[in-house]
Amino acid sequence: MPPHKEYAMHDMLTPRRTIALIALAWLAAGMLLLLLTPLSGHTDALGWTPTFWLLLAPMSVLVALKPRLPLELIASLLRR
Repeated sequence: MPPHKEYAMHDMLTPRRTIALIALAWLAAGMLLLLLTPLSGHTDALGWTPTFWLLLAPMSVLVALKPRLPLELIASLLRR
């Protein structure tokens, strides 16, 4: 492989994108767990802990990486 292609592939996976991919995978797995298992979003023993760790924590990581992301998503939905 020519050196410029190796650099281009390495440049695409920055630490910031890696963190975003991990947070997206975490969010997708959390959604699947809440939707497809008997795990409840709120329990008497745990309160909102399952929902926080499966959905809100990865969403907060994504918002920390790109604070305007929720506004951009809402704007794109309204443009349709």
